[in-house]
Amino acid sequence: YIRSERSVILINFCLSIISSNALILIGQTQTRNKIVCTLIAAFLHFFFLSSFCWVLTEAWQSYMAVTGRLRNRIIRKRFLCLGWGLPALVVAISVGFTKAKGYGTPSYCWLSLEGGLLYAFVGPAAAVVLVNMVIGILVFNKLVSKDGITDMKLKERAGALQSGTHQSQKPPPISSVIG
Repeated sequence: YIRSERSVILINFCLSIISSNALILIGQTQTRNKIVCTLIAAFLHFFFLSSFCWVLTEAWQSYMAVTGRLRNRIIRKRFLCLGWGLPALVVAISVGFTKAKGYGTPSYCWLSLEGGLLYAFVGPAAAVVLVNMVIGILVFNKLVSKDGITDMKLKERAGALQSGTHQSQKPPPISSVIG
């Protein structure tokens, strides 16, 4: 059970949260050494983005579970690539384009507000939140629809239950009230 997809996603999500929190506690104010501050800011950027991406993988896994897609190792590798690879790519591109300028300020080790580097975090995070909302709506619609039930016996019971709820909304016959 520990090696299930959900557990792998949750463990990786926890690792990204713990790492970002540890970096905030230990290194956010390490502004005396410019190289250390730049590294801390870049790793904070990476771990915060990875936290968002792991939430996205959880949403994707929930969608796949609701739609009845088969689980396999290829999917797990895709989850790992999305959770760790996409943030690494964003940070690598950001560091490459800015030549690490904007990672760290004289006051704190985070992305500088000058030069627009902060959008390298806000943009991907906002996109992940938007995609999560869409997936959440799709999962919710699938769960509440009668077509979302794949087991035929459960589908028949849901159909009977649905028709039973319409009948229960009618007033009881007078003979049952009088006794």
